[in-house]
Amino acid sequence: MSESDIKINSKARKILVENNIDLSPLTVRTTAGTVTIRGELKRLPSRKMHDRDIAKLLNVVETILLRTKGVKRVVFSIDSWTKKKGKWRRSEG
Repeated sequence: MSESDIKINSKARKILVENNIDLSPLTVRTTAGTVTIRGELKRLPSRKMHDRDIAKLLNVVETILLRTKGVKRVVFSIDSWTKKKGKWRRSEG
């Protein structure tokens, strides 16, 4: 991991925390400007969220990350969620 990737990774984690996202069930990695976020999405403090709120939150976080200096791409692998045709939806199954 390059020094710039380390800085991007730190900023990505900060952005997630600023949006009240619990980092403990997530893995955040950056390689060559690509931020990868994997795991389960939970809010701080743990409270029930509606699907539309989670979808909005994913869009907001993605937008902020893409505006971050040095970020070329954002890849999400969020448990029970997929992005199709630009919209986040809860996965079936």
